[in-house]
This record gives sequence, structure tokens and C-alpha cells, in this order.
Amino acid sequence: MFDSLRKLFNRNPPPPSAPEEARPPLPEQGGVAPESGAAASAAQSSSTFICREALLGRDQRIVGYEFAHPQSLPSRMKERNMRIRHFYDDALFRHLAALQIESLIGARLAFVEISPDSLANPVLAHLPKRNLALLLSFEEMPDHVAPGVMLNAVPALDALRAQGMHIGLKWQREQFRAAEDFLPWADFLQISWQEYAGDAAERALAGEITALRYKAKNAGESKRNNAPPLRLIASDLRNPNDFTLCYRLGLDFFRGPFVNSRDQWTPPQSSVNRLRVLQLLNGIRHDADTMDLAQELKQDPVLSYKLLQYINSPAIGLRSQITTLDQAVTILGRGNLYRWLSVLLFNMKDPGYREWAFTEQALARAALMERLGNEAIRNEQKSPAPDALFLTGLFSLLDQLLGEPLSMLTAKIQLPEEISLALVKRRGPLADFLALAEACETQDPQAIAAHAKPLKFSAAAVNHAVFEALAWAHEMTEVSAG
Repeated sequence: MFDSLRKLFNRNPPPPSAPEEARPPLPEQGGVAPESGAAASAAQSSSTFICREALLGRDQRIVGYEFAHPQSLPSRMKERNMRIRHFYDDALFRHLAALQIESLIGARLAFVEISPDSLANPVLAHLPKRNLALLLSFEEMPDHVAPGVMLNAVPALDALRAQGMHIGLKWQREQFRAAEDFLPWADFLQISWQEYAGDAAERALAGEITALRYKAKNAGESKRNNAPPLRLIASDLRNPNDFTLCYRLGLDFFRGPFVNSRDQWTPPQSSVNRLRVLQLLNGIRHDADTMDLAQELKQDPVLSYKLLQYINSPAIGLRSQITTLDQAVTILGRGNLYRWLSVLLFNMKDPGYREWAFTEQALARAALMERLGNEAIRNEQKSPAPDALFLTGLFSLLDQLLGEPLSMLTAKIQLPEEISLALVKRRGPLADFLALAEACETQDPQAIAAHAKPLKFSAAAVNHAVFEALAWAHEMTEVSAG
């Protein structure tokens, strides 16, 4: 009966994997020969660290991520040689295949930007099909090359779609001729909002959206049956106003720096009494009796309801229903109760996109730091306690949530000195892990590498921990939303 509790609170389970005989070996490295100077540079770079960017749906919640090696392919290489891009695509496919991401992305979408020339790469057979979307980019493809690439890509497109994989197009106004031939296979179309900057941006984009939907519908009906409606992605949204305009125009997904923008940000209201939560956290820290904690919970109907709702949720999977707070507190245990209350600080009333993204960021940061701590311990390296790492990551965004300086908040919660030192002064071993977790939220693989190196974490270890942390954070937000 404790399997689900271990899954949610012991956040470092071994990843599920298929039997070895069911996983054929990856094909040999394809694309550009290693002796090529550009390819050799690519192979030796720190771009093996995978970066991510969140996509929001119309419900303003995170529906997926785009995973990439940003900054790994200088524009001069793109312009000079399409084969270099093919090499980078092959490397990204191999990293994702090695991570076995099918068990980690869950019901979310995973977008991967590639060149259409990479559609025939055999490594694609080793990637999940159900929720993977290949976002085709035509940046390196001159118009005179497109017909030949299209002719070679059709069999691969048909095969990938038959297996359940999604196809997306990175639409650029100056390269629409190359992309237009791929419309019959497209499930997604990504449009850069910044290409429509100016006073008439909204009107221009509205007209193009109507035309694109019409073209895609006709193209799909003429070349494949049961073509799903084309879903449009607005990219490069820089601020909340950009998001509002594109939302009003009816686009389906949204991405860009606006997700983490703090313009006009005010601390969100909560449906729980955060003062009561802080008091309970302090009680646990000072070894209050378990039954006294249950009595404290009984004084707050909202907290009592949420705890019973949580302990009886399908995610926990208990065989019999728990009807009293005494039972709930006993089953959870003091350590897990502390974690549940800590996460409850991020409960928000009427959340919008920033609240959802903010909550998931805090949870993912906490889980990532804890997993990296466990990884260090397994490798017999010196590491802070995983629980301290988890709380440091979780509370590192508490000032944004509550609108008070971290120095005041850490005093209220009476956190251990090492955690307060990392949060307020950015000093100590916990601060090193926190800096790495923050770097993993950027689009800069060199920054990730710089913070991972002194902690002796490989790119593979960091990438795997990031995927597992995202999966756990998503699960926790789903549980709290229910």
C-alpha cells in the first residue's frame, strides 16, 4: 500500500525500462564524418546538455516542452553546410534515446526541432512515438534544395505518422515555400510572433492564421485521410501582452520568455492558510508530537479536507479509505508530512499561466537538486543531504510566491542554517547545487556545463535527472489540481 507513497516522496526511483532484448542497439553514428572540423568541434562541445523551453496550452498550463541543443550550431555553420545540422540532429536523437524518455514525458508533448533532411535518421526508431513532435526547421534549406529533400522525406513522413509520431513545421514568412510542401503532414505549425512586430502585427497575424488553416485543411484532405485540425504555436512571446494578443487570436500553444516574466507580477492568493502551514512546519522542525500536529490540522477545515483528499487520491493508491486526520498523519509520517506541507505553500487560488509555471518550476528545481544529491552519494562523492537539497530548491522561489525577502521567510520557517545560507547568501555546498538547477532552466548549455563540472556531474546524469524531475513535478501539480 505504500508503493505510491514511495513513488511520490522517495523521488529517485529507478527509471522503468524495457528488457534488454526489446531494445535493439542504436545504429552507428551517421551524418557528418568526425574528421570534419565543424563536426569535430560539435562532438567536443558542451552541447550534450539538453535545454528545454515550456509550452503552455489554452488552459494556461504547461502541456509540453521543446528539447534542444541551443547555441550549439552557430549560424555560419547553418548557412555553409546543411550536413552539419544533420550531425547535430543525430546527436540530439541519440541523447534522447539514451534517456529512455518515453517513461518520463508521460502525457505531455515533447517537441524536437530538426532539419527535414534528418527524417530518415534510423535513430528515430528508438524514440517514443506517441507524444513526440518533430518540429521541422527550414533555416538551412535554400528553396532550390527543398524539392529534392521533400521527395526523399515523403516515405519517412508517412512511416513516422503511421507509427503515431507528430509532425510540426517551424513557419517563417521568408521561407514559406519550402515549408508549404510539408503542410499535408503537419499537426503543428509554429509561428514567430516577432516576425509580425509593429502596429499592425495583430491584424497581419490574424490574416495569416486564417490563410494557413485553410491551406492546411485543403492540403491534408487532398493527401491524407482523417487529417486532424492544425494546431498553431506562437513562439518568441516576450511579455504578458504578447501572450494576451496571441491568446485572443485563438492560437493553441504559447512559448517564449513571457512564461518567466515578472512584469506586473503580484504574489498570488492561496486557498490555504499559509500562516497555519508555516506553524505546522515549525512544529515538525521542533519535534512536536504527531497527535498534536493532527489536532493543529483539525483547526483548519481547508487543510483537513486537502490532506484527506490527497491521502485518498488514486495517486496514493491505498486499498481502504482513510477517514481521520490521525490516520492520515500516521500513514504519511513526519518526514512526508513536512514535504506535503512544503509543497502546499505553492497552492494558489485561481492560478493563471504564471502561477502554474512558477509552481512547476519550484517543484522541478527541488526534485532535480535532490536527485543530483542522490546521484553524488551513489558515486561516493561528497554531497549535502538529499532532503536539504529538496527544501533548498523548493524554497528558493518562495520570495516570489509570498512577496517577502527570503531572509525574512527563512527566519519565519526557522530553516536549518545551511539552507538559509544557501538561499539568502548563496554560499555553501547547497548553493552550488542550486546554481546548477537554475542553469538547467536556461537556454545556455555552456552555463550548465560550467556549474556541473565542479560537482563532477556528467551531461548524461544531469539530463536524466532533469527529465525525472520534470515528470515528478508534473505529477505533483496534477495531484494538487485534483
